This record gives sequence, structure tokens and C-alpha cells, in this order.
Amino acid sequence: MYLPFLATALLLGACSDGKPEKPLEKHFNPWETQMKSLDKAKGLEGQMLQDAQDRDKQIREQGG
Repeated sequence: MYLPFLATALLLGACSDGKPEKPLEKHFNPWETQMKSLDKAKGLEGQMLQDAQDRDKQIREQGG
């Protein structure tokens, strides 16, 4: 009665080699460089807008 379960357990145990599976490789994305450039440009745009607001505020405070 226990023989089929024992045989199955032995077969399944014998299948693993004990080595960890290698991690999945990163998939190739042909638009990765463009996406990085867009993210960088968006960050730069935000900084430029903030600088322009700061400049406008300084001009208003100086009475211009």
C-alpha cells in the first residue's frame, strides 16, 4: 500500500540535483535607452520649472 507513495517520493527526490536554479536573465528591451532618456528629461524639466518659479518669485520680491 505504501509502495507507490514511497516510489514516487524517491523518484521526485532523485530529480533534484541540489543546485539552486539560475536567476532569470533580464529580457532585452530595445526601447530601454529611450525610456531612460525620457525619464531623465522629465526630471530635468521639473527642475527647470522649479528654477523658473524661484526666479519669478525673486523678481517679484525685488519689486520687478
